[in-house]
Amino acid sequence: MILFKENAYLTDEQIQNWIEEAENAYNQAAKKRAVNTTAFRLSLEEILLRFRELYGTGCRCRLCGTKSFGNIRFEVSQKGPHQNPLDIDQENDLSYDILVRLNMRPNYEYKNGINKVSIPVPLKPRKNALLISIFISVLLALLTWISSSFMPETVRNEYLVPAIANSFTKLSAVFSELATPLVFFAVISGICGIGGVSTFGKLGGSLLKRMTGTYFIAMIAMVVVGLAIGLTPTHAVSEGSNIFSDLLKLVLDIIPSNLVTPFATDNDMQVIVIATFIGIVLLLLGDKVQTFRKFCDETGNIINQMMAFVCKTLPLFVYLGVTNLLLSNMLSQVYLVSRIFVISLVGAAITIGITIARTLYVTKQPFSKLFSAQLPSLLINLTTSSQMSAMPESMKCCKEKWGIDQKFTDFGLPLGVVFYMPNGAIMLGAIVWVLTDISLGAVDILVLFKLVLVSVIIAIAAPPIPGSAFAVLPILFSACGTDLSMMPLAVIIGSTVGYLLPAMNGFCLQLELLMTAQKANLIHKEL
Repeated sequence: MILFKENAYLTDEQIQNWIEEAENAYNQAAKKRAVNTTAFRLSLEEILLRFRELYGTGCRCRLCGTKSFGNIRFEVSQKGPHQNPLDIDQENDLSYDILVRLNMRPNYEYKNGINKVSIPVPLKPRKNALLISIFISVLLALLTWISSSFMPETVRNEYLVPAIANSFTKLSAVFSELATPLVFFAVISGICGIGGVSTFGKLGGSLLKRMTGTYFIAMIAMVVVGLAIGLTPTHAVSEGSNIFSDLLKLVLDIIPSNLVTPFATDNDMQVIVIATFIGIVLLLLGDKVQTFRKFCDETGNIINQMMAFVCKTLPLFVYLGVTNLLLSNMLSQVYLVSRIFVISLVGAAITIGITIARTLYVTKQPFSKLFSAQLPSLLINLTTSSQMSAMPESMKCCKEKWGIDQKFTDFGLPLGVVFYMPNGAIMLGAIVWVLTDISLGAVDILVLFKLVLVSVIIAIAAPPIPGSAFAVLPILFSACGTDLSMMPLAVIIGSTVGYLLPAMNGFCLQLELLMTAQKANLIHKEL
């Protein structure tokens, strides 16, 4: 679809007119998906000026905007000799890298005597794009499974089944390899980040203690609900041992004997312990190790970006995994996964209920008054499934409606968005508990203990990348001995339940801030 198309001489006035018209065309086509157009305006202006400098004003230039398959791009073209306007020498032109810095990624092409530069314009991600693509993947997997029944048995068993299984295994290995370093650097960065809390004094420590206490409540709620619906853990006592000695052995086993072997053997529990130890040491040394802390931060950013790219393959991962389950007839007990929804939702309800009760006790305010103040941010959280989108309303609730000290809110709310994921820990724990029970027939008490511990660490350490919580699931699967072929089910269920998690966590987070502020006398108005 053509959004805008015009030929003209590149005068100063015409360049400014085109910039305005192109921006309007982009906003009309993108609608709610439009992003800040400053970078686009500057990029388009820079390219038009370069065209004029290289080819002059004696020939008409053309600007065309198009939209196809949901993508928007603008193309500047002009007849002339082969000269790339993007190829500017750094020493001769001070603006040589402006397009790189603006990150617009224009592309040059010379064809039939015409120089063309196309500018892809970014768009906001579609709401629930990942969730929708995952469900489409499930439907495609079902179609593949149905279609396979019409294939000759030889083709199905010797070509289709091995191809799907091998592809799924390879992609699973990619997630597994990236999951360990992702959590390793995330734990280090998270602990080093507590340095800001330490400088804030007792108030920051009090907030962290309150949040940690909610994690403890959440895990108890998860275990209680799981036991109530029949997930009874077992414990095979070997000769000369008991549950306490085995627990002690488990604790000792997660302490590494050296700093290298855990990485070589993919012992994720020991890797997490090493990351915690390194993070605490760096926190204590402070500014003395700024170079190493910067190295950890930059390496962590690289791993995060790698995982962001890999997470884009989650729909393919789900397709291959579900197809593999269907073709291998491993879905005989899949109906049991409904227990994940029960544990996740009931456990979260218990956690939220206890948090509300604690808040009512501390503030001595009616629930209706607290709820009405939070309602705008809660609705944004529910509709967007993003605490970042609801941040302005959450700030407004804490500062203006509740009167919490501005400095404390500016510090505590962003900290909580990263650190405070108790309901996410419940969901991750429930997923792996139920799927381990299905794949192994029962869950050992020691496995349950590890599951609870690692669920909390994973929930805190997973970066804010869509799908990253599921990308680090291999660590939980590895710790608990869960069949990796069950991971697609974990992603599907987690995507469904996970849509509600930002709203649940955000609602409780504001109450945690309110309780901490009330205890510290940091509320500057009557609630």
